[in-house]
Amino acid sequence: MITDNKKGFLRILLMTCMAVIVIITAFVLLWWYGFFIPGWVDWKECSTDYGNGYAVVKDRSLTLYEDDRCENIFFKSPKDSFVQDVLIKDIDMDGNEELIMLVWKHGSFGEHMPFWVKKNDKALKQHIFIYRYDDNRDDRLKPVWMSSQIDYDIRSIASGINDRIIVTDTKGESNQWMWRDFGLKLAGRSIDKDISLVCAGDNLIHLSLLNKTDDPSGLYDEIREDVKNADIAVLNQETILVDDMGAVSDYPRFGSPISIGEAVADAGFDVINLANNHALDKGAYGLNTTIDFFESKGIECIGAGKCYDYNDNAASRIRYIEKEGIRVAFLGFTYGTNGQPQPDNCPHAIETYDYEKRLTFELDHARKRADAVVVYVHWGDEYETKINEKQKELANLFCEHGVDIVIGTHPHVIQEYELIKKNDHQMLVYYSLGNLISGQIREGTDIGGLARISLHKDADGQISIKDYDLKEIKAVR
Repeated sequence: MITDNKKGFLRILLMTCMAVIVIITAFVLLWWYGFFIPGWVDWKECSTDYGNGYAVVKDRSLTLYEDDRCENIFFKSPKDSFVQDVLIKDIDMDGNEELIMLVWKHGSFGEHMPFWVKKNDKALKQHIFIYRYDDNRDDRLKPVWMSSQIDYDIRSIASGINDRIIVTDTKGESNQWMWRDFGLKLAGRSIDKDISLVCAGDNLIHLSLLNKTDDPSGLYDEIREDVKNADIAVLNQETILVDDMGAVSDYPRFGSPISIGEAVADAGFDVINLANNHALDKGAYGLNTTIDFFESKGIECIGAGKCYDYNDNAASRIRYIEKEGIRVAFLGFTYGTNGQPQPDNCPHAIETYDYEKRLTFELDHARKRADAVVVYVHWGDEYETKINEKQKELANLFCEHGVDIVIGTHPHVIQEYELIKKNDHQMLVYYSLGNLISGQIREGTDIGGLARISLHKDADGQISIKDYDLKEIKAVR
């Protein structure tokens, strides 16, 4: 017969066993669902388009949706995979972007194990998985490379030059990994790098300027050295180019001869902004002529697209230039085109900022694919040295979407410049650089500015504005 003491002991023993089972079960569940992943891990959250879908990284998982309404899911990272960071990059340089995931996952090997491994283990390890978008698959993602466990703890991944990524460990040591044949290989230490940008304002060609010279290249003598010495130089081409001398004209519908384009190219500019209110002064003809000319000189055009080869894909308007392993994205937007309609069947031949959804799409697309994002924007009130509310509103929007540098044009006079901060992101904005070249005679229009900016990329891939100033110049009249 069991005594009361024995019953009490058995009850305590049973409760103890149940408590141990609950604790062990809870411990296993917490471990399985990543509770014991090291506290130093920085879980990134972001969203961007990828392939024909929209990628969202949030709460340690990756979800791919049909579009940015985030309603229909076609891929979701497995529940036992915890996504630390995502990088979109053409890692194998084949012209197609890959999705690179830094993940924590159970098992020392990825989805495809070496032939000599019969069974994966259950250890929670860090991996790098690389996928490619493939419309022919149900899940739309094709595995390209699934690494086994990483030998050291990765704090962050960032884009490197060409086929390389920058991997930084918890000790702050950064290395370059490159794609070779099949998989990522160590390519050596990563080091700090700097590049310089020079940005100019309105290249506003009045006939009075052309009547004073037979050689327009002389118009750029004052800024030639600054432009040539910069790693990347950018200009707002206010007046459109024409190759028919009968189409050369002055205000209010400008048409500048090809010799102006030759002078701009000779001065050393690398990027031309065409998103301004005079971009359609000569309709599709002038726009096509201008882009064709600059492209023939190896100069990138932003804020506009050719009408005879029209592509309405907003991402196609972004231009990337890479120098010293720093990839910079350039975009351009304007308030309008002086009432000139967009050419037939080309609704976004000139990029305007009143289509906010398209604008933010471009910003987010560029942000995920470049180290730094530079926006040229035609805004503000002509001849006013003070910024208006729309400029402030747009500047905040740009900052919220991760733009690093904003260059303002259109007022034809110099306005202030400053650093602004939103959600721990810092952005440099020049509200107006005034005129570079002009025949205007109003007060203040004879002085322009060159924005001189130094970008720094540290060894672990983090970008910052190292230095900046505004060099005043005499706008040629």
